[in-house]
Amino acid sequence: MAIVSPEEPALRLARAAVFAAVCVLVSAAGHIFAGGGPVAPGALLVGTFGSVVLAYALNGRERGPEVVLTATVGAQLFLHELFASTTPAPMPHHENGHGHLGTGMVLAHLMVAVLTGWWLYRGESAVWLMLRLWGAPTFPVLRLLPAVPEETLRPVWQAVPASDPEPYGRREIAVSIHRRGPPMAHPAG
Repeated sequence: MAIVSPEEPALRLARAAVFAAVCVLVSAAGHIFAGGGPVAPGALLVGTFGSVVLAYALNGRERGPEVVLTATVGAQLFLHELFASTTPAPMPHHENGHGHLGTGMVLAHLMVAVLTGWWLYRGESAVWLMLRLWGAPTFPVLRLLPAVPEETLRPVWQAVPASDPEPYGRREIAVSIHRRGPPMAHPAG
């Protein structure tokens, strides 16, 4: 079985497509629900292409949360401006009517971008973990088992001395098993 390389273009393109799909769908849904009107199909294609290019450029190696979150925030702001500039209907959620972000819209985009960015980062780290595990030697612990002597694998049993008529703790355990609730205090003796 061939090991998949993280730098393989097909894998990079698939990861970039997931990033773009999440960013574009979340941004378009937010645009529609905020009253911005339907998003033009051309704007969806341009936004998707731009997001794929951004993600493909960044995903040649494993990235930390700061890079993924920054890329997600940047993609969200780019998509908002793209959708706002291509929507023919007036957009009541803008403060000044010129297509610029208002304070509430900035906070909404940042919150959604951080949530989706964190989700994408966790998915990305899971993909990299799977790739590392896929390339790791299979079951390295199983290879060590024949080297362990058989005597150490058997449990060690110790006989109870004949002078001890009852093993330690039997009375306390028996009382707590036969009734409900916490065990009652018994004087030692």
